[in-house]
Amino acid sequence: MPIAINLSPLNIDGSGNNFTYAIATLTFTGSYVVGGDTLDFTQIEDKLQSTQIIQAFVDSQNGSSGYYVPVQGTSFNNWKLKAYTGGCTELTAVAYSTTFVNTDVAQITITARKLQ
Repeated sequence: MPIAINLSPLNIDGSGNNFTYAIATLTFTGSYVVGGDTLDFTQIEDKLQSTQIIQAFVDSQNGSSGYYVPVQGTSFNNWKLKAYTGGCTELTAVAYSTTFVNTDVAQITITARKLQ
């Protein structure tokens, strides 16, 4: 199941000339898929007012020992988010509820190109 991107309008900065910046919280449901779970930016496209992500970073906000790596897709709706344990091992196919992800607060920082 795609990861939910929870983006408040208060966490979007469009004051730059060419870029929009945003910080959102991620919600994980279901199970992790080896190679990365789907990260679909079309769910926040209307808030970002962009269809081109330039950069994305995901970090733990509560000191989880695991970490995340966003992988750019070929389009706005098929990015992947890989999850790794503190020992640099990618999660196996496993229910999120049994991993560090279940109790983590993961936030994504997005830089998107403004629509002209």
